[in-house]
Amino acid sequence: MKQSLTILLFLCCAGYGFAQHKTSEKLYSACLSDTVYYSVTTPEGWDAGQKLPVLYSFGYGMLDGDYVAAQVEYFRRANYSFPNTITVHIQANMDRIGYSYRTGQLTPTGRNFVNSLKKEIIPAVEQRYNTTAFRTYIGHSYAASYANYLFLHEWDIFSGYVLLAPEKVNPEEPPFHISSDAKDFYRKRTTFYYVAVGEHDMPRRQGYAKEIEQKIKELDSTKFYFHRDSLPGVNHTNILTFAIQPAFEHIYQLYDPYLETGHTQNAAEELQAVSQRIGNAYQMPPAKTPGFYNRFAQLAIANKDTAGLIKVLDYFESDRMKGWNMMQFGMHYNRLGLKERSKAYIEKAIAKIWKDEMQTDLGPPNLAACYSFMATELLKDDKAKAWTYLEKSRDMASRPYKSGYRNIDIYYDMGVFAADNNYKVKEGMECLQRFVMLSQDVSEDAHWLAYRKTDYYIGKCYYLLKDKKNARLHLEKALRLNPKHQEAAALLGQL
Repeated sequence: MKQSLTILLFLCCAGYGFAQHKTSEKLYSACLSDTVYYSVTTPEGWDAGQKLPVLYSFGYGMLDGDYVAAQVEYFRRANYSFPNTITVHIQANMDRIGYSYRTGQLTPTGRNFVNSLKKEIIPAVEQRYNTTAFRTYIGHSYAASYANYLFLHEWDIFSGYVLLAPEKVNPEEPPFHISSDAKDFYRKRTTFYYVAVGEHDMPRRQGYAKEIEQKIKELDSTKFYFHRDSLPGVNHTNILTFAIQPAFEHIYQLYDPYLETGHTQNAAEELQAVSQRIGNAYQMPPAKTPGFYNRFAQLAIANKDTAGLIKVLDYFESDRMKGWNMMQFGMHYNRLGLKERSKAYIEKAIAKIWKDEMQTDLGPPNLAACYSFMATELLKDDKAKAWTYLEKSRDMASRPYKSGYRNIDIYYDMGVFAADNNYKVKEGMECLQRFVMLSQDVSEDAHWLAYRKTDYYIGKCYYLLKDKKNARLHLEKALRLNPKHQEAAALLGQL
């Protein structure tokens, strides 16, 4: 039973994928005396109550705003330890950016554009989208070299920098000089800097990345996080594809709920410490997602800390929870014997799925898992009611799923329940026989077939039905498959 629920939970976690929302924006910039065009992409389910960090890029080089936004969405769906992130892609060519390779400074238009960025574009984004103050800039080639101008002269715009293949056209100019004022600033504020170059890129770009690394060492700060990558097999064109994940891992390294080792503290205290770390770095609380609540719930369960579990799950409860989130809460509570809380959340999950999620591919299997859990874990003292819930779960098995998933495990669960409780044994045996038939056409690994005790439970059903011949047949088969099967041996000894 636990194995089938584990599979269902995995399917639920991996499968929820919804579209981001892209908005085309423009504003008239008084600083530039011109209109600036940009797009803003928000993650699935975003609303103004969510304060999220922002990733900024310019429409130059290989930086494609839609591609970056799609990668951000992939990280969310794959449950990476990254926060949901809003992406902003600004249309700005070299004339508007105004950076000079030769001097390392900006043209008058470039200075006006920086002012527009600080005083007009970013404030407009922050006001409309209610973002945090944590902003990251990502640039490629020329736009990456420009990032160093911002890093050296405009310290308070961005907290994260991702430079992909920056370069100096003339190795002697401009010098990468960190002023004493800049050093003082970066000693006090948490900042992340990631620079990458491809193995097959030009030597001057590789050399510049190494120069940056040497100069950055002057900062000597516990608040400054630097990493240089030389990516094997990568050139100037495909670097974005290969660098974006390690870049995100570097920028959001302090967001990882599992960053510390040991995890021996009280769960509520541990949650408070991690929340403080994330808040200091990213100006936001931990997301109310499985990656976070499972980490602290499992710690409370390991410590048998019921009060801590309640505090943790109360903290992470949200009106944005999906049915399977509620189901997980119920399962966590059950592990520490908090049956009433467990039952309340499973019932909430059932209601939520029926109301909002039955048209999704995952709604019915999640509902089936809720019914089965209710029957086998929470209604053990009411066999008739438990069996009714198992029948409800079985009703979900005949539904077709787009992914090809087949919920055959309910037939096994019903047979086990019948045998263990000596209740509706004939029906339970028929369910087990149906499970055997259906298991011939499914993936053994997807349904943990090698770990099932199917023959033992069929034998037990025959034993309860006083059919000793068939009971012996299946119990002996169970022992051939597993000579150490003590339950089968003990029951066989009673025949």
